[in-house]
Amino acid sequence: MAILLGIYDNLISAISNFLKDIKGNLIFLIKFSIGAGVGIGSLAFLIKWLLDKFPFFISFFFLGAVIGGIPALYQKTKESSLRISSVLYFLLGLVIVISIGFIPTGNIDVSIGSGVAHYLMLLVTGVVIALALVLPGISTSHMLIVLGMYDSMLLAITKFDVIYIGILGFSTLIGVFLVTKPLEWTMKRFPHQTYCIIIGFVVGSTSEIFRDKILPAVPVNAGFGWWIPSGLISLVIFALGYKAILVLSKFSND
Repeated sequence: MAILLGIYDNLISAISNFLKDIKGNLIFLIKFSIGAGVGIGSLAFLIKWLLDKFPFFISFFFLGAVIGGIPALYQKTKESSLRISSVLYFLLGLVIVISIGFIPTGNIDVSIGSGVAHYLMLLVTGVVIALALVLPGISTSHMLIVLGMYDSMLLAITKFDVIYIGILGFSTLIGVFLVTKPLEWTMKRFPHQTYCIIIGFVVGSTSEIFRDKILPAVPVNAGFGWWIPSGLISLVIFALGYKAILVLSKFSND
């Protein structure tokens, strides 16, 4: 969404060059954070309710929204015709995201333990979270689950474990600053390659929608009586999501 609205580059620049214009960058980041907070606060419960009640159909809306953003992303590559190199970079991003989705969960658990080593692992986890937050299409929640941190983080928040939350938040902040600088450099130096990979990331993220939302919502004994009406409704909802993003992308700051 940040890319579609034309603020992704500015967002990355404001973080990576924060000390060069502290006042200007701080104002920009505060505005962004307020907007994000209002959006989350006003829509989170509605979206959760819709996903709980109608996971199959609502997931197709999100799927349409993701696909609808691809034309605007492709414009960022600044190329007039499709090249073989574009396809290769796209496939690289696609394979990376899909591969992350198949990392087995439960084999790693950095939430276990105590002492200095445990808190060092929290610092490493923060950097991983930052990477997932900054790069489009990479699921932060999945990375937390892979690291065995998802449940422990929610528990720390509910129990208001200040030390745990503080270390994880601080390490994530450090990670964001570490990740954004090289990302900004690649976006300026190699915009074509970088955005082709990002398109791969975004398209690859649709596999999680299918795996975690759409497929589990299909009834075990679904027949033509279920598939025909559900398929038609899903196509309509997919088109709505696709169209919504196309309309939204017209308000880009680019």
